[in-house]
Amino acid sequence: MKKLFLIMFFMAFVSVNAYSQSDDSDNAVYKMVEEMAQFPGGQAEMLKFIQENRQYPEAAKANGVHGKVMVTFIVERDGSLSDVKVMRGLGSGCDEEAIRVVQSMPKWNPGKQRGKEVRCSYVVPITF
Repeated sequence: MKKLFLIMFFMAFVSVNAYSQSDDSDNAVYKMVEEMAQFPGGQAEMLKFIQENRQYPEAAKANGVHGKVMVTFIVERDGSLSDVKVMRGLGSGCDEEAIRVVQSMPKWNPGKQRGKEVRCSYVVPITF
């Protein structure tokens, strides 16, 4: 029993020590934070922006391609977007168009962890 207690104490100490040494100024990218990054005006405004700015590629129209392109990106501390990539694409020009639309978005409200802006990853589906 004493051995179990010592092991649990050691594990708790290591966990707390590692957590307290983390530095918010690092370049870590968070998937979940206390306040997630948000498009200005919220989700509805983001969907409206995508709808108004997305253009259906001619090759996709000609080939009858439709579906969702999943785009991932990082919302930086200043709200700018970086590392825009297609996670799951459709081809026929849809992937490139989805990237173009995301790259044309205005700055977002950055995510926050413990009151400080942090880098957050985000995934957006764009429907064609």
